Amino acid sequence: MKRALVIGAAGVIGGAIVRRLAGEDGWDIVSATRAGAPIEGTSGLAVDLLDDSSVAQARGSVGLITHLFFAAYQSRPSRTLEIEPNLALLRNALSIAEAGALLERVVVITGGKHYGLQWGGIKTPARETDPRHLGPNFYYDQEDLLAEREAVSPWSWTNLVPPFVTGFSEHSPMNLVMTLAIFATLSHATKVPLRFPGPASAWNALHHLADADQIADAAVWAAESPEAKNQIFNIANGDPGRWRHVWPVLADYFGLAHGEPLPVPLSQVAERFAPLWWEIAERNNLRQPDINALVDWRWADYMFNTAFSNDVLVETGKIRRAGFHGCKDSTDAMLGRFGELRRLKIIP
Repeated sequence: MKRALVIGAAGVIGGAIVRRLAGEDGWDIVSATRAGAPIEGTSGLAVDLLDDSSVAQARGSVGLITHLFFAAYQSRPSRTLEIEPNLALLRNALSIAEAGALLERVVVITGGKHYGLQWGGIKTPARETDPRHLGPNFYYDQEDLLAEREAVSPWSWTNLVPPFVTGFSEHSPMNLVMTLAIFATLSHATKVPLRFPGPASAWNALHHLADADQIADAAVWAAESPEAKNQIFNIANGDPGRWRHVWPVLADYFGLAHGEPLPVPLSQVAERFAPLWWEIAERNNLRQPDINALVDWRWADYMFNTAFSNDVLVETGKIRRAGFHGCKDSTDAMLGRFGELRRLKIIP
């Protein structure tokens, strides 16, 4: 029996990994969250990875772990301040997973910031062999920790690097799908066309997306593949796209006309229409009437006004050559996520 510890199990990617493992035979799953409430198909582990006593208690109670899936992140006001807590998250997760001395593989999911996406335009397509950039980047510190620990340990690691992620979790306000769904719902309620909220550069740029289920498929493959040992792989759905091509499809899904881009501060949209969202939630018996609990709107502004303003393409040949051939249509995946939000009564 393989026994997986999933760190970040309540998040977009961690939750997808839990669901993927639960659908596979031969896996026993431990879902780690602060509250410790077990996710369906798993046993729960209550742990605060930034609290030494909580980590020590988890080490004593977790039991034997063969595979660690790490999809956790702590936001801080600056990139430098992000380093210490995010390095501690991984260090303490390794400490817990190693407690039973049976750990075989560590699968870490990082992201486009590996290539410096947070600083502006990057070289495209981004390749796993690209050199690091100068500047604070906690992903580099985490990678160095993995290499250092692996050199004296029986386990190996895999680092998966998705670009922009689509998926859903009520506990992840940095959520592209949720942002678009709420923006479209407000557009429908106020009877205006759906207009892309970023500049023309973001409207026209090429970008890759990675649905959480695609990442989860790759993570489960990486957990057991010999070709994934001590390797970094980019992971994306498939072909890149442009917002100007997918936008009419999204508008049609929500029953809206669509218009040209209009860069509008989404944080101010949320501030202005928070009362309207509350009314929509009450009228449709939605689960969350607080618009600010659903989305980090400053992050949303960054995404549509900065992150998407340059081409963001990742080279995905390496993971295919290693044996992972999963592929998803990004538009279909996003529409499926909107349907999920409706079924869960997050949007009407």
